[in-house]
Amino acid sequence: MGIFDIFKKKPKFVDELFGELGYTKFKDSSKNFYDGQVNFQGNLIGINIDADENGPTNEQKEFFKKLNTDYNKIKENIILPFLKDELEDNIEDAGLNNFDNEFEFDGISIGRIKNEKIEWSITYDSKPIRHYVSIDFEGMKPKYMTIDG
Repeated sequence: MGIFDIFKKKPKFVDELFGELGYTKFKDSSKNFYDGQVNFQGNLIGINIDADENGPTNEQKEFFKKLNTDYNKIKENIILPFLKDELEDNIEDAGLNNFDNEFEFDGISIGRIKNEKIEWSITYDSKPIRHYVSIDFEGMKPKYMTIDG
């Protein structure tokens, strides 16, 4: 890769579920990923999907569809309790009581699915905190939260 290769346009890939995606390749192909924007819960959000040159797998697509379909249940039973544990002790007004108005979707990242195990994350733009809040998951279990801004 020469110094001017960074100015090359990313190859585009059109997926029937995710639409037009850019594809980023590395020497270590296990780090290759697709990125773009996708509709999730009526919002246009960023999407990153770890995958090879063949595009997102059927398992990744099914996982995304399930996230979209079951999001309200996931939010109420998993995301909000996790954020309450992580945020409320440290931040007085974290905005969790009015979550849907105080936290805007920013993006979802979906890792490769191996042996039916998946690592993924969801990122929100938090108005009260004025930072991005990302939650990393293994399956449906939140592992940790990152705040950056």
